[in-house]
Amino acid sequence: MNRSILADVIAFFFIFLFVYTGAIKLTEIQTFRQQLSSSPLMSSMAGVITWALPIGELLLAIALFLPRTRLKALYTTAALMTAFTVYVVIILLIDNELTCSCGGIIEELTPKQHVAFNSACVILAVIGILALRKQQPTRNFRRLTHSSALALFALVTWFLVSAFRQPSFEKTGLEGRLIPSIPLQLTDSTTWLKTENIPAGKPFIVLGFSPWCVHCQALTVDIKQHINNFKDIPIYYITPDRFKNMRTFYRFYKLSQYPNITMGRDSANSFFHFFKTNTTPLIAIYDAKKRLKRVIPGQPKAIDLLKSLQE
Repeated sequence: MNRSILADVIAFFFIFLFVYTGAIKLTEIQTFRQQLSSSPLMSSMAGVITWALPIGELLLAIALFLPRTRLKALYTTAALMTAFTVYVVIILLIDNELTCSCGGIIEELTPKQHVAFNSACVILAVIGILALRKQQPTRNFRRLTHSSALALFALVTWFLVSAFRQPSFEKTGLEGRLIPSIPLQLTDSTTWLKTENIPAGKPFIVLGFSPWCVHCQALTVDIKQHINNFKDIPIYYITPDRFKNMRTFYRFYKLSQYPNITMGRDSANSFFHFFKTNTTPLIAIYDAKKRLKRVIPGQPKAIDLLKSLQE
């Protein structure tokens, strides 16, 4: 492998990476904007970055493809990946529960994996620059750059495979947002709870349901069967259905036996409107600071739900 082929391989790796992440961001532009709005560092510039970043990634991919602009594009790539790395490190220092807005499968990486992945990409870009600039590479230079590049490609591939094997969750763009304020009429009919007053300090589950939804019924049975695993996890059942139907559900499944389960009627249907769906059950997992971690539509197994809560 001579130096030009090594530089070509690195350039085409970044072409694929930027086309993939840029296209994902553009096809999910509203979700990307909402994710940036939730970032403590990017919220004030979310409107500009929403369009500038994916378009910039696609333009950079074109520059990497053209031989006459490849060297400058690799310099830009190294700078961009360094900026991404610094951003992830800062976010990790602020709060390791904050979500990523990278796009696609890369969002499934953990914060520490993100740092390692981005760092590997910075080094690959530097190797590509050296390979293009070196006029007469020595044998030791070729050996060092080739072996380093192979090791870094192996590391990057391992991260991507690990991310691909992670369970896939629907991205709403609301990840990182605080739970919305929803007044709930509890099952005694006289007590009201505002969701903004849910205590912080431990993760909790909000389960949007319909009393007549067979999947909601089956999930409730499953949760009861594993209640010992959930006994320290607050679970809030929310429904826009009639109060009488809600209380029938509550009594039929004897949920009053479980102090960690609270049920309330959302008469304005604010919960489902917030997530722009009518799918039941709709499960929202919140962290200990009352920020949305992920949304799980449909009927997961109770054990899988527990794993999602603990991740």
